[in-house]
Amino acid sequence: MEMHGIRDRILTVLDYTSSVAHVVISMALVAATLLITVFFFHEIYDAVRIHTLIKGFLHALGSLLLLWTMVELISTEIRFLRGGVVDVAIFIEVGLIVIVREIIMLPVAETTPGWIDVGTWVVAAAMLGLTYFLVRVGKRMAKMEIDAEYRSGVRSEGNN
Repeated sequence: MEMHGIRDRILTVLDYTSSVAHVVISMALVAATLLITVFFFHEIYDAVRIHTLIKGFLHALGSLLLLWTMVELISTEIRFLRGGVVDVAIFIEVGLIVIVREIIMLPVAETTPGWIDVGTWVVAAAMLGLTYFLVRVGKRMAKMEIDAEYRSGVRSEGNN
């Protein structure tokens, strides 16, 4: 068998596997979104029923942040399935949202968090925030460079 034939078959299997995996990911995101939405409204109902509005509000806010995470991941999956590129900054955003959720939930945690726990979450948020900032600045600089190259190419073509 020729090497190109083997390569083509392997690529076919990988394309099929990737497509199936994206269907599974999409369905899991839909299921998780539905479950988190139900959980969000359950948190609000419990807060009103038990009369623990502040604690209940913080729990519901934590659920809402998880829902926001699901929306970001679904949007990323839609862009990818439509042929777009997956932006690494989305995953940094998701990580940041999860960490912010954990920080918000600290006051209503079952156990009282120590300074080391709080410090760890704050440092993680700061590091992810810095990473997000650097990725965005790098993207902006790359776009400016591409735009400058395009403009200089258009000018030199116009002079010919």
